[in-house]
Amino acid sequence: MRKDPVRLKLEELLDANARFDLAARGTTNHCPMALVALAEMGASAERLQAFFDRWEREYALSASPVETLIARGEWSRHLGNAAAFGALRLLFLDWITEVGSAPVIVAVLNEVPFAPASEAFHALIRLTYGIEAAHSGEIASGLAALVSSHLPVDVQFDERRAAESVEAAFEHVVDAMGGSAVEGSSITSRLRVVASDVRFRQAVLAPPVSACLLDDVAQATIAAYWRSRNFTILHTVTASHAARILFAQLPEAMAARLLPGLWVALCAAYVTVGRRASGEGDVPDLAVSWSDVQRLAVASNDDHVIKLAYTCLCEYRRQPSAVYLAAAARVVGLDLGRR
Repeated sequence: MRKDPVRLKLEELLDANARFDLAARGTTNHCPMALVALAEMGASAERLQAFFDRWEREYALSASPVETLIARGEWSRHLGNAAAFGALRLLFLDWITEVGSAPVIVAVLNEVPFAPASEAFHALIRLTYGIEAAHSGEIASGLAALVSSHLPVDVQFDERRAAESVEAAFEHVVDAMGGSAVEGSSITSRLRVVASDVRFRQAVLAPPVSACLLDDVAQATIAAYWRSRNFTILHTVTASHAARILFAQLPEAMAARLLPGLWVALCAAYVTVGRRASGEGDVPDLAVSWSDVQRLAVASNDDHVIKLAYTCLCEYRRQPSAVYLAAAARVVGLDLGRR
């Protein structure tokens, strides 16, 4: 059976992305994530190629040659070793080729502490976009990023009271940290400051008791982004969706074990922003459609616009809520005129 031309182009460009470094000029390598989101929102093969070419010209850095291979039994020794990304990627790709992606994902997440804040949540997002694209190289890259950029935010929940809601938990830790935004040159640097602060570790509440905590988290993060338009909060929206994709690939008990790690990382991200003035709370009844949003998102060259619009579309399809359409419409630049 012939493959769709868009799928063939996506596979070609994701393969070609292997020549790029994990980092990029002034950012991380968002190219593969944006390509997957573009393809899922209806981009043509030509549009994918154009986005890739522009990224290569303006942002991409060449990957360093891998001079020393890592043995399969030794990969966990490179936890937090940024220089090991390339060698880890090759190791995980070889392993996936041999046994398939699911066993490797489970093995890696069983071996090292789950750290979704790694690389400002991009390692998690890249892994899950690789899962969506069924692309072994991108799954290997996501796992390698989680290991080499490992940023743990350790909190133990023994005998801690549960938060009444996700929003209340976020506000509680912000209050405990004094309400001011955390200083730092990047999301990652600010997350590291919070992770090392004893006030944060003491203040984090256990997740609220809920049969659908991931849904509650997703709704809280998009509501916070709608009010704030904050760049860090944007990453909590895309990370929450990414966690949904990842957890669906895992045994139920394992996903439940990893969920607190996501909870703590999101609390830490929220704390970095500090107490913000209340922004726009009401969600307008829009005279726009998802087809309008997708058309503008596909035309965008902003990788964060593309990923947020795609995340909102996926979450809306799962659980329709006006705030997803409103946030996506706003980020692609649509006039939010009321009906």
